Parts: sequence; structure tokens; C-alpha cells
Amino acid sequence: MKIKFLKLVIAFVFIIPLSSCSTKQKEVYIGVSFGVGEAIRWEKEKGYMEEAANKLGIKIETRLNKTDTPLTQTEDCIEMIDSGIDVLILIPRDAFNVDEILDYAKKKNVPVISYARTIMNNPIDLIVGYDSNRIGQSMGQYLSETAYQGDYILLSGDPNDNNALDLYNGAMRYLEPIKDNINIILDTSVPNWSADEAKTLVRDAIISNHGNVDAILAPNDKIAGACAEVIKEFNMDHPVIITGMDADLDAIKRIVNGEQNMTLSLDLKELANVAIQEAYNIATGNPTTVNSEVDTGYTKVINAHLIAGKVIVKENIDKEIIEAGIYTHAEVYGN
Repeated sequence: MKIKFLKLVIAFVFIIPLSSCSTKQKEVYIGVSFGVGEAIRWEKEKGYMEEAANKLGIKIETRLNKTDTPLTQTEDCIEMIDSGIDVLILIPRDAFNVDEILDYAKKKNVPVISYARTIMNNPIDLIVGYDSNRIGQSMGQYLSETAYQGDYILLSGDPNDNNALDLYNGAMRYLEPIKDNINIILDTSVPNWSADEAKTLVRDAIISNHGNVDAILAPNDKIAGACAEVIKEFNMDHPVIITGMDADLDAIKRIVNGEQNMTLSLDLKELANVAIQEAYNIATGNPTTVNSEVDTGYTKVINAHLIAGKVIVKENIDKEIIEAGIYTHAEVYGN
């Protein structure tokens, strides 16, 4: 009888820790793959994601891949999937060419969030990004109201980035109605969002147009900066209206100095936080916060969480940039 009782006690002692282990929640592990260029924003977003993950107690691995060396983005993703991630946040280098990554993720039952650049023609679990069409509308509206006639250059981003097309189409919503009043001397995409490529395209277009341009639709601040540099090479007797996006510090300084006219401030921290929170929701079986749907060319629309940007011009830099804590007064205006 004593032996049976002792066995029962021993069994009970071992059951308790095993039971407590089984109820302990599994650590969430997220992988993030940035297949991106040189824009400043990506380094910032990487840091914001890591910070947000740490606050939630999430294990995170981020890979910022600008050149596909020493590993390609596909190899990065496969390595992270094999390491046991629960969710993959993917910023594709080519939004139309991610089949290998998505097929492998599906094989390993790893959900995929398309971040910042919309993955096209494929089933994905969620899109987290900016409302590129509305951002483009802000650019087009600004141009149509400040340069409603004259010579125009229209630049869109990389042709493999669906956001570039959405942004361009948004701008054209306001520029199409004034097409009879403007002369479009160049209308083209910029491969890889390359500032150097944009510089060459813009310079050649201005030379072909007898050294003149009145307005430039520049899809981001890197390209806007390249356009501003080219404009300095020509002695035009009038200011050239230039748009932009990202609210880079150099762009804010150009706006102060009259070398760029507007940009859009995208709350990178908010977007990064949303991506991490949504990845956590998916990993833990909780519902995502969907506020939109996106037609990516797949057989059904994809659920999305989209965020809009703020127009920044010279008149609201103090309020929207300095008071908002994005940059300091000294950074913008100098000492």
C-alpha cells in the first residue's frame, strides 16, 4: 500500500511540471526580408520593426538585402523559413516575381505579409502598406494647382513595383483633366527607383526641349533630389515645381531652400508597428485589423491595412516635421 502511494506521489510530481510546460505559450518568431534599394526609409523601418518586436516579446530576424549578394532575397527567405519563423514579412524586390518564395512558404505553412510593396498575382495573407493611389492624388493635385500649364516631366517608380503604378495613376487623376494645357516632354518609369537613372532621363529630356521644364512629377525624394540637381545645370528664368515622397531630411531642406516644393510624410514607425502587430496576430491566431482590400490580379482581392501620408510644404514644416519630432529645428534650418 505504501509502495502504491509512493508511486502515485512521484507520478504527480512529474505531471505538474509537464502540465505547466504544455500551457506555456510558444515564442513568436517573425522573419522580415527587405528586397530594396538605397532609400533611407528602409534602414529606419528595419529598426522600428525590431523595436516593436522587442516590446511584444517577439523573436525577430531582419534581412536588408539591397544587391542580392552574398545571398539573393529568395535565399534569405528560404533560410529564415527553414529556421522556424512563424510569419514572413516580405518587401519584394520584384513584386511580380516571388513565386519561389511564396511556394516555399506555403509548403512550410508560413503565412506571408506583403509590406510596403504589393505582391502581385499571388495569394498572400495580408497587405500592409501606404495607400499609394491617394498619395499619388496628393502629388497630382498639388501640381495641377501650382503648375496648371507649361512643360511637364512625369516620372513613375520601378515598373516592377505595383505601388509605382498606383501612385502614377493617382497623380493622373488630377493631371489628365489639364492635359490640354500642358506639354508632356517625358513620361517614363525609373528602373529600380534609381536616382542616377532619373538624372540622365531628366537631363536628356530638358536638353531635347531647348533647356526648359516647368514641373516634374517625382515619385520619391531620392528622385526629386536628382531632378533638383539637374535643374541647377540649366539657367532657367523661373522656378520648377518638383514633387516628392518620404520626407527625407535632404528633401525638407530643399523645400526650405525652394529647390523642391512638396513631399509626403509617411509615418514609417506606424507602418512598421502595424506590420509587427499584424504578424503577431496571425502567429497567435488572432484577427487582423483590415481597413481595405487590394486587387492584385489574383483570383480574389487581398485583405489590407493601408495608411495615408501627409503633404509637407514650406508652410507646414514647423508643425508637421519639427513639432511632430521627425527632425529637429537645427537639423532642418541649421544652427
